[in-house]
Amino acid sequence: MPWFSAASIDLPLPGLATLLLACCLTGALAIVLLARMDEASDEGRIWRAGLAGAALGLSAWVGHALALLALGGVEGAAYDLRIVGASLVIALVVAVTAVYVTGAAFKRGAVAKAAIGGALFGSAAALAGFVGVSALRAPGRASLDMTMFSLATVVVAVGAAGAFALASKLRTIAGYALAAALLGIALFAFHALSTVGALVRPNAGLLTFANAIDGMQLAFVAAAVSVTSLVAAFVGAMADGRFGAGGSQQNARDRAFADLTNEGLVICEDQRIVDVNLAAARLIGLDPAVLRGRALRDFLAAPDPDRLLSASFAKPQEALLKATGRETVPVEIASRDMTLEGRLRRVYTLRDLSEQRRNEHRIRHLAYHDPLTGLANRAAFNEALAAALKRGGEVALFCVDLDKFKEVNDVFGHAAGDDLLRTASRRIVSAAPDAMTFRLGGDEFVLIGTGPDAGDADKLAARLTERLNTETVIAGKTIRCGASVGYAVYPHHGSTTDTLFANADSALYRAKAEGRGLARGFEPEMDLALRERRALQQDLATAISRNEMFLHWMPQANTQTGEIVGFEALLRWKHPTRGVVSPAVFIPVAEETAAIVPIGEWVLRRACQDAAGWIKPGKVAVNLSPVQFQHGDIVELVHGILVETGLPAKRLELEITEGVLLDNLSSALHTLRRLKALGVQIAMDDFGTGYSSLSYLQSFPFDRIKIDASFIRQISTSPQAKAIVRAVVALGESLGMPITAEGVETVEQRAFLAELNCEEIQGYLIGRPSPVVSFDGSMTRARAFATR
Repeated sequence: MPWFSAASIDLPLPGLATLLLACCLTGALAIVLLARMDEASDEGRIWRAGLAGAALGLSAWVGHALALLALGGVEGAAYDLRIVGASLVIALVVAVTAVYVTGAAFKRGAVAKAAIGGALFGSAAALAGFVGVSALRAPGRASLDMTMFSLATVVVAVGAAGAFALASKLRTIAGYALAAALLGIALFAFHALSTVGALVRPNAGLLTFANAIDGMQLAFVAAAVSVTSLVAAFVGAMADGRFGAGGSQQNARDRAFADLTNEGLVICEDQRIVDVNLAAARLIGLDPAVLRGRALRDFLAAPDPDRLLSASFAKPQEALLKATGRETVPVEIASRDMTLEGRLRRVYTLRDLSEQRRNEHRIRHLAYHDPLTGLANRAAFNEALAAALKRGGEVALFCVDLDKFKEVNDVFGHAAGDDLLRTASRRIVSAAPDAMTFRLGGDEFVLIGTGPDAGDADKLAARLTERLNTETVIAGKTIRCGASVGYAVYPHHGSTTDTLFANADSALYRAKAEGRGLARGFEPEMDLALRERRALQQDLATAISRNEMFLHWMPQANTQTGEIVGFEALLRWKHPTRGVVSPAVFIPVAEETAAIVPIGEWVLRRACQDAAGWIKPGKVAVNLSPVQFQHGDIVELVHGILVETGLPAKRLELEITEGVLLDNLSSALHTLRRLKALGVQIAMDDFGTGYSSLSYLQSFPFDRIKIDASFIRQISTSPQAKAIVRAVVALGESLGMPITAEGVETVEQRAFLAELNCEEIQGYLIGRPSPVVSFDGSMTRARAFATR
């Protein structure tokens, strides 16, 4: 008989196949149940651990039972029911413990704890095998080769630990399949090695066995346990429905709400990610399943990420988030501790600051840049100039103004004016690529040049005027706008920002005064002129209160008869130390400082007062400055003065230039219509010298046109001027607008105008400005008709 001698047990091929199949099924079942443990709440995990552990323990024991049947493949073999039951209990207890530990590790993504759980599960199989061998009852005594069994135990423990750790780390279908295969092979290797190392020592005296079952009965028990294992696995899969349906549904609702928010939510335990919402996953650029178990600090680009992770909602911190496949993302991170699923965890909110940063950049750009041209603005200029002077070295400051920009803007519209400004800005930048260019407003540009640009400031200024004084096509028409440039160099022409800018502006003023389209550098005498100009501004502010202003009267006569029909009021200023100051000097200064507003009001009131007392009811002509239209209600002022002085409105003629209409044509025309409604006369002064006089005649029905003296003076020398005067008189006649010719000084000029039927004339031929009003025209007629 083969069992009367000590021999090892040979497993038949069908037994090996059955054992391998059982081990692989156990491995797959283990990994599937553990993966589902990841989805359970803390309360649900207790139930799942119990059911999953029972299923795995039973499955592991079935493999052990198959090995026992192989060991008992000798005649008369039986199995001690008590020891068989003990091995089953051991497998269940250790398996449940292993599953609970591993499930918690899966939930937190703790690979090390998952490996420990795997080792526990492997030890359950080994312990059940060790105890179970002693259950064999045969005509002999079975024993294990402890060296081989120890090797088998190490194999199953290490294999199970590796399988559990692999599943916890990869957390993908492929990873789960690989882990299940590894676990199945480890279980099979254990049973194969331990069975091959088993020995049966013959003992003929052992022929009866109390409390024993035979192989058929053990096979039946193994089948029953397999069915029970499958039932436990099924119940475990349905555990949420039986024991945690409410919690699972609540978790699903919570996740749905979490995914609705735009803020990233990250739940951590021990600084490792337990769960994330879709917004957080999108921010980082990884799948939520991949993020679970990773350390949140690994995704923060900061020298001390732990400090950021300790931020509270009261004091959120800004950080850079490492994003997969793109640059870091600026986020605001805050956190607080919360109890979730029965465990204390830390919830982090990640608010994406990308759009806010872009908006802040746009706001900063708008705060320091001109939206029309894209150039830096006045605020940026002030900072840049101060910084340039602080650095030291030569610094050149260039002031650039476009010539006649307002006229172009008015004739062709604001869109064309904007195009001109953009074209000018491009030309300025191309002419001075190394300088800093700014637009201060309107048509005013400035440049800051250092290094060579400061050393050769005159060359750069000349290059600017050359580039800007060229033709450009605007609104389909070729225009030559031109520009003037003035510059000053630090520290030679000023040691402070204010002084340097004032001196560069003085140079610009000189360039304009000398004919426009020029470039001028600052010269010391300009500083004196600037001081004189400022002193003049201060004196103008008090000139009226000190009774330094007075009027002279320029007579206006009928061209045909020489009869005096009215007077134009001309302002004069007698300064206490300067003497009589020319209007050509102080009027522009008064308009720049808006001092012309109170001065103009004084002129209008005094002219109306004087005219109301004339012996004859002649007309009185008063010039209005464009600045007066921009400050206060000129219509109310005129109406109030007419009522105050008692002068009939039809005797007052208000003379305006095109400057009144340039800034805002529609508003100016509205004001002129209101003035005309008062009954006063409106005359266009200096006709022909502006840019668009004809268009204004079409827009508003003026009562009179005054031909500028520059055309009258050239009648005898310029055929073109003579033709222009003839055309203007004919135009006035066709429009029903009387014509007054200014600057008539010779008899020949008067005769030519009389031949054209020009209605009125004024000039030295009729009389010089005088403080006295006289309607006696005898001398005038004698002088004017001397050749007749």
